[in-house]
This record gives sequence, structure tokens and C-alpha cells, in this order.
Amino acid sequence: MMSLRTLTVTVLILGVTGAFATIAFAQAAPDAGAAQLKLWDTDRDGTLDLAEARKAAEAKFDSLDTDHDGTLDLKEMDSTEIHKMSFAKADLDKDGTLDKSEYLALVDARFKAADTDHDGTISNAELSTKAGQALAHLLK
Repeated sequence: MMSLRTLTVTVLILGVTGAFATIAFAQAAPDAGAAQLKLWDTDRDGTLDLAEARKAAEAKFDSLDTDHDGTLDLKEMDSTEIHKMSFAKADLDKDGTLDKSEYLALVDARFKAADTDHDGTISNAELSTKAGQALAHLLK
């Protein structure tokens, strides 16, 4: 049986290890966002504007459309981590698929949500937020 002292030391070690892991993840997250931003920032100004986001989204749509029918169903959207509820809301004609215009409307909405300072661009800091990552899931 473990003594109280051994248990206390074990808990402290696990706590410190967890804290370091959290710090390392937090430091890595902006780097991951910066790498993503560089992929989509075609004018190299350090931010993502709506036109750049839509261009990346169009390419992503085309790569997701594996059956080449011009629409995406939930199975094709698996890699985007989109929730069924968001998919259903974006499916304006309620046909169980998203065409490119519906997909781009979803991108537009997520871009607007991620643009917290309302300057028309997404910075690395904004891309690292929950709303920014929701947008990124549609682009990568």
C-alpha cells in the first residue's frame, strides 16, 4: 500500500508534468496556426482576408468531393470535424449535401466569427481561437 507521503509526491509530480505539457501545447498552438496562416496568406501580409479564405475553401471543397458530384455529404466532410448540426444549418436546400455555395457561405460565417476585431482579416492570434480553428477545419 502506498504511504501518504509517496502518494503526495506522486500527485505533485503528475501535476507539475501536466502543467509543463499544458504550457508546451499552448506554445505549440500559435506555431501551428502560423504555419496554417502561411499556407493560405497568398499576399504574404501576415493575415488571412476573406478572399484568401474562400480560395483555400474552394480548393478544400474540390479535394473533399471524392465522388466528383459537386456536393459534399457528411461522409466526405469527416476530415473537417464539422458537427452534424452545423452541416444541417449550412444545408440551405435541405438535400443532405452541401454544394460549393453552401460550403462557402459556411466559410463566410466562420470567418466573420473568427474576425473578433472586425478588421476584415484573421491574424494568427484570431486563427488560434476556437472560432479561428472552426474556420481552419474548413480550409485545411
